[in-house]
Amino acid sequence: MAEPVQEKPAEPWPTELRLTDEGRLLTIAYDSGELFALPARRLRLATPSAEAKRLSPAEREAQIGDRPVRIVEIAQVGNYAIRPTFDDGHSTGIFTWAYLARLGREAG
Repeated sequence: MAEPVQEKPAEPWPTELRLTDEGRLLTIAYDSGELFALPARRLRLATPSAEAKRLSPAEREAQIGDRPVRIVEIAQVGNYAIRPTFDDGHSTGIFTWAYLARLGREAG
């Protein structure tokens, strides 16, 4: 007898994406009812880019310093992600909807 197929829970899907506070805050609402306000600094530190993955958390912090971080542009990547451009020129991190939701949940 075949094992019953367990469906993977649907990933949250964004219903609204808003950049506020002069690019310092990304707010994202999901169809699950969840709403997250993610600071640009948090996103810059959590960038999933290949170049950043080789850095330690301390090296990522040192790269940014104490200055405020802003998002200056957001590009959509297919229908599954965004690619923000930060004010320091970094623009190679692709943030999937699921990854953004995870960052929001971790922030509490």
